[in-house]
Amino acid sequence: MKLFTARGKFLLPLFLLALHQIFSAEANPLSLASAAFSAIALSVSFVYKDQLSCYFAECCGKQWVDFNHTGFKEALAAKVYGQPLIGRLSEAVQEHWNNRHPAKALVLSLHGPTGTGKNYAVRILADHLFKRGGRSRYFHLFSATVHFPHSRLLDTYADQIHEWVRGNVSLCGKSVFVFDEIDKMPHSLLDVLKPFVDYHEHINGIDYRRAIFIFLSNSGSELIMRRMVELKRSGHDRSDTSNMAKFDHLLSEHVYSDNSSALRSSALLQHHLVSRFIPFLPLERDHVIGCIKDYLKASQPAHTGEKDLVDRVLNELPFVPNDERFFSSAGCKRIVDKTLMVLNDS
Repeated sequence: MKLFTARGKFLLPLFLLALHQIFSAEANPLSLASAAFSAIALSVSFVYKDQLSCYFAECCGKQWVDFNHTGFKEALAAKVYGQPLIGRLSEAVQEHWNNRHPAKALVLSLHGPTGTGKNYAVRILADHLFKRGGRSRYFHLFSATVHFPHSRLLDTYADQIHEWVRGNVSLCGKSVFVFDEIDKMPHSLLDVLKPFVDYHEHINGIDYRRAIFIFLSNSGSELIMRRMVELKRSGHDRSDTSNMAKFDHLLSEHVYSDNSSALRSSALLQHHLVSRFIPFLPLERDHVIGCIKDYLKASQPAHTGEKDLVDRVLNELPFVPNDERFFSSAGCKRIVDKTLMVLNDS
């Protein structure tokens, strides 16, 4: 090991200390060996302290932070029902992750009706980015109604977000920040993120370009639902992504014109800093059945395979339009409550 590398300049004093311990020890083999071992252990522990600490606590190294794209893609396909466009999410993350020098941070905006899998997809992403999943110190979830409920505290919230993002990206450049229910955030609050997601190599010595920012919103739900009803009535298959190609354009147009959304008035949109808009589609009967079966398998295994139970739960869920009942109005969001209610009534 070289003593005069950048790390070696710190090793040299330890090396001299080791010599001092050895030559000041009593002149017998056991004392010399003990002194030498102690000095070497001290030197090695200093030089490799970062690597050693990662064995005992989460750090930003590959053993704790590493994207499993194949696993993520397969998990989305198996667990998130009725979303033929969700592959764009895994593609966007993979492209960003594999680029060692991206031009800017990745900014994704997920839109769609409630219960269609937006939060679920993000949790799956966390599980395939971080060893500790959503419990990772590098995964940060903010809820507008919990963390930013009062518009009069806009400046306070902005300062808190600014310090949180700056501090955490300084610890790990691959941090993920998720903002849920952004349509309920105080207007202009998202502007605080602009410097972090713009085309800057660094800000005050911190590089934000490897970070990922994800926005979750119900904005555009009515537009998506209306378009899906039209496609359903005309006999189009939702699995045919060519029929879904217009959603990106329709959704981006809507977001730019939706005055009720915090994103509409933000500098992020005005400066075109959102990398991708990803629509989540309303769920049909078969998709909801899949959610019910998954819940029974995971939490009520004694009732797995009871078709009558599944049908009774379905009958408790509202579908729209009222006369055609194409789509679940709450997606899979009320599955657990309705299943427990039916079981208790049995």
